[in-house]
Formats: sequence, C-alpha cells, structure tokens
Amino acid sequence: MIVGAYLNHKLECPFCGVIRLQIPADAQPATRIHCAECGEYLGTWDELQTDFERQGGTDGVFRLDKGRIQKLASSK
Repeated sequence: MIVGAYLNHKLECPFCGVIRLQIPADAQPATRIHCAECGEYLGTWDELQTDFERQGGTDGVFRLDKGRIQKLASSK
C-alpha cells in the first residue's frame, strides 16, 4: 500500500485507522455506516458521501470499490 494514497477525515475510522466501510447494497441517506474492520459507527451514508465528494471523489481522483476508497494514480 502506498502511504498517503487513501482518504482521511470521516472516512478513516478514528478507532482503528482503516478506511473500509460496511455499506449495505440498499443504503439510503440515513443508513448508519460502520467500519468493516472494527465495527464502530462512522456516520450516515449521506455524511460519508458528502465527505468523499469534498475530497475529490466525484472528480475521478478516488475510487470507491466494495467499501474501500483508494486514491487513483496521477496521470501527470
């Protein structure tokens, strides 16, 4: 894993430091999302998506795959 390649803020679990989310297939804005590693509550799906977007998630900078968010390599 490349250091600094993953998002932080709300998406990083403050309890175990992992960015791996348990996201139900039918998640709604108010769905409670937990860390897939330790099970701690991280926030609502809406809060986490907002944080993801704030960090460039909608600009193709990051990829969300099976609850894991990874920074994509720069093409520069």
